[in-house]
Amino acid sequence: MNDLMVFITNNFILFLLILVRVTGIFVAAPIFSRANIPMLYKICLSAAISFIMLPILINDYSIEADATLSIFFYAVSEFMIGLIIGFISFMFFSVLYLAGTIIDTQMGFGMVSVFDPQTNTQIPVMGNFYNNLLSLLFIVINGHHLLIKALVHSYFLIPIGVAFNINLDAVNLFTAIMSEIFLLAFKFSAPVLLTIFLGNVVLGILARTMPQMNVFIVGLPLKIMIGITTVIITLQYFIPFSEMLFDRMITAIYEMMQTLSRG
Repeated sequence: MNDLMVFITNNFILFLLILVRVTGIFVAAPIFSRANIPMLYKICLSAAISFIMLPILINDYSIEADATLSIFFYAVSEFMIGLIIGFISFMFFSVLYLAGTIIDTQMGFGMVSVFDPQTNTQIPVMGNFYNNLLSLLFIVINGHHLLIKALVHSYFLIPIGVAFNINLDAVNLFTAIMSEIFLLAFKFSAPVLLTIFLGNVVLGILARTMPQMNVFIVGLPLKIMIGITTVIITLQYFIPFSEMLFDRMITAIYEMMQTLSRG
């Protein structure tokens, strides 16, 4: 125990800077940043991950910080890197939030929402359903290990104490990621949109052939039934889509780290 404390004390600045980058991920990354996880658990897990990474990085870094101001600037830079990694992963999880919003609007659930403890906001019903499935799948396939692996890889691209700039290439990459998120959300919700559109066409034909039928009373439960049936049928494609989403998330993190390292 004494040797452990001496080891941490001799490398306290490096340990602190590693902890700051890990903490940045816990602020924004999915699963890790959930508000219903006790703060003490987050701090302990961040410290444990930082301590595991300390022997790995101790031979590659020699941090010389002779002033509190320089340590502060190092810490801000490390926190921003961790925050960027966590935010990119959170954006890809938001694909299903957006897809759920589109599906709920078409099904008639636009005014219905549930409370999400992760973001402390009201989210659509289907978005919450898909997000819970995605979170469970993320843990089952050890997706959090991939996120930690991306964190470790970031140290080889953007070492501790090296300043990085958010250049034009990074802005363009961020814009491309946002565009891809909207496209993925539309692709995921496309089957429900198509079936509900066909249902609206059928209702339009019935309204012309049988004017005495109240289309509004018939249409609302019909669209809900069509939407839920389509969601159940398309659940078989949820796992392949999620695996593709996770792969694209990790790739986007690597691409962003490489872009920032060139800045």
